[in-house]
Amino acid sequence: MNGESMEALYRQARARYDHRAGEDDVSEARAMFCQLGDYADAARYVERCDLLMRFARGKSVEFGRGIRWRVVDERGRMRLLLAEGDVAHHVYDDQLRDTSWSECSLRRWLNREFLQAAFAPEERAHIVSSVVHNRRSPKFFTNGGANTVDKVFIPDVEEIERYQPGEADRAGEGWWWLRTPGCNLFSAASVYRDGSIYDIGINVNYALGGVRPMLWVLLRV
Repeated sequence: MNGESMEALYRQARARYDHRAGEDDVSEARAMFCQLGDYADAARYVERCDLLMRFARGKSVEFGRGIRWRVVDERGRMRLLLAEGDVAHHVYDDQLRDTSWSECSLRRWLNREFLQAAFAPEERAHIVSSVVHNRRSPKFFTNGGANTVDKVFIPDVEEIERYQPGEADRAGEGWWWLRTPGCNLFSAASVYRDGSIYDIGINVNYALGGVRPMLWVLLRV
C-alpha cells in the first residue's frame, strides 16, 4: 500500500471513528487502523477502539481492585457502571432515625473509605462526580431528600428497574440496599435475594444489607 492509499484509508478510519454510532462502527474503524500498522497514530487509535469496545453497553468489566461491573449506560465518553455483586455489607445509616441518601452514613462511606480503598489513584482520576437525583418513593411518596453530587452512589428503584428490568438480573446471595426511601424516613427500599424489589423498606440501621454501587467513568478516547 503506497502513501497515498494509506492516507486515504487513515482518513476513512478516522471518519468512521469520529462519527461512530455504535460498537459496529468502532469495530470497523479498529480493523482499518490495524491495516495501517504504524502509520501516523493508527496504533493509538487501535488502543482507543479497544477501550470503547471493552466498555460497550452491556459488557462486564473489571475496574478497581477485583470488582466486576456491568456497563449499563453511556453519555458521550462517559459510562455508567453498576457492580455485579455486593462489594460489602453495610448499614444504610448508623442510627435508626429519619434520614435520606444525602444524610446517610452509607453515602459517606462509599465516597470516602470505599473510594480510596477500592481504586488506585489513576482509576480514581477516571471517576467523575455526577448529580444524583433523589426521588420520592414511587409507591409511598416518602421524601427522597436533597439531590447530591457524588462519585459513588447506589441505585434507586427507578434506576434498577431501568437498568436491570428482570428479577433474575438483580438476584444474588442476599438482599441489598436501594437509595429510595421506604414507607417512612427511617427505612430504605431494597432488592430481595430473588431479585424482587421490597419497596416498603428495611430499617436503615440494619447491618446485613448488601451494597452494589454505581459510578460514572470518563473514557480517555
